[in-house]
Amino acid sequence: MIQRLQTVYIILFSILLFVASFLPFAQLNYSENFLCLKPTGWESQSGDLLYNTYYVGYLVAIAFAILMVVNYKKRVKQLRYGKLCYLIVLVTLVYMFVLVNTKADSILETEELKPTIKYLSGMYCLVASLPLMFLANRAIKKDEKLVKSLDRLR
Repeated sequence: MIQRLQTVYIILFSILLFVASFLPFAQLNYSENFLCLKPTGWESQSGDLLYNTYYVGYLVAIAFAILMVVNYKKRVKQLRYGKLCYLIVLVTLVYMFVLVNTKADSILETEELKPTIKYLSGMYCLVASLPLMFLANRAIKKDEKLVKSLDRLR
């Protein structure tokens, strides 16, 4: 289980998502104020938190990653869970980008200055987790191919 390379990739994927669930995603700076997008929602400069919880994408992807590690004997299931993890993280990432851009557009309508968008470490953790899941799925496919070729020899 742990000696397989894809398990290491999956564990690193889970750690990155767990860390990203605590880090801010983006910051909008406009006319001496700023808004910060965190997984719990938008936070203003005064510390007011607009509650829109985005933890769901993180938690579901981490749950599927744990299922992948637990089902180490069932490679087809692991592949399915891996594809779901990849899709969930990708949808979460796109949703966060859309959310930041729509908020920037709404600020642009109310303020005369264009807000500047600064992406923070939470976004980079999400982006860095995608290649890890890709590599894990690739290693699982390689194992499945090897097992099938051995079954043909028997």
